[in-house]
Amino acid sequence: MTATKAPGAMTREMRMVHTALRREFGLMPKLVAGVAEQDTQRAALVADHLELVNTILHHHHHAEDLEIWPNLLERCPTDVAPLVYGMERHHERIAFLGVDLTDAVAAWRAEPNTAHRDAVLGVLDPLITVLYEHLGAEEDYVLPLIERHITAAEWDTMVARGAAELPAEKLPLVLGIMMYEGDPGAVEDALGNLPAEARDTVAELAPRLYADLAETLHGTRTPPKESTPAR
Repeated sequence: MTATKAPGAMTREMRMVHTALRREFGLMPKLVAGVAEQDTQRAALVADHLELVNTILHHHHHAEDLEIWPNLLERCPTDVAPLVYGMERHHERIAFLGVDLTDAVAAWRAEPNTAHRDAVLGVLDPLITVLYEHLGAEEDYVLPLIERHITAAEWDTMVARGAAELPAEKLPLVLGIMMYEGDPGAVEDALGNLPAEARDTVAELAPRLYADLAETLHGTRTPPKESTPAR
């Protein structure tokens, strides 16, 4: 039997992911800039979080490329063709900057001096700019096509693929990151992808893990919601 979702469910789920990415990347420049020179422990903490969020972004886009775009190109080529170039250009640019960010963070982690910290900030600035542009364009133009042309089963396959590529021990925290500003319906759908016996435990654990992390990173269990990039 083909899975069904309520109207707008896939849009809610995608917006929940996008909101989390905008928030976490938007908060990054302040976190990185606030690390004092040679503060190895703090640099490692911020680097760990930055790498996790960058990994979430990478696997989110990889799953889209495999599960969403080919189907849209087949089913609504007239509607989607004008979007392909811009979306692919964004993905390529984000992937390129993601590699640069990984390299810059590794150097900063190994030697947390001002030069390496500034190198991380130098990659974050263009990455955040193109990421915000991409997510906004996707929400405006692609999500309506997804709702019309992608089945619930195909959507769930994309979600499962993205989740499978993340370290299993990180999944409750990743869910907590998503759930912090998630639409209640999207949160319910995300939890519904879990084995039934794990849902209640993760529903309680995930928000606590994110709040614990936020307190360590930002000094508050309720960090600012969907920050805008620093200019």
